[in-house]
Amino acid sequence: MAEVEESWFLLCTGEVMKHKETKCILNEGMPTHKNPFEKGRLIVTFEVAFPPDKWLSAAKIGQLEKLLPARQEVTVPDQAEECVLHPAAEHGGDDSDDESGMHGQRVQCASH
Repeated sequence: MAEVEESWFLLCTGEVMKHKETKCILNEGMPTHKNPFEKGRLIVTFEVAFPPDKWLSAAKIGQLEKLLPARQEVTVPDQAEECVLHPAAEHGGDDSDDESGMHGQRVQCASH
């Protein structure tokens, strides 16, 4: 679950996220160029640390669960939206903030 500027998103993927993996939520990002009612991609970069796959057998996991504190129940806020995460590269190619696809001349502030 993630909170972004007072909006909650329930991220249900069923997949293990890797550290620095980038995904996107379609139609939840910044408004697009010349159309404030159409939203772009909301880019999500995960900061996680997981052990490698199959580092512990199922039997050992059961033993480990007995040693650890009970799992905390997750409370999902009523206003949370269930959403689908997509690989960011499938919807725009890179991690740039320019979601409009327009690549005009960049403007730099003048210094005095």
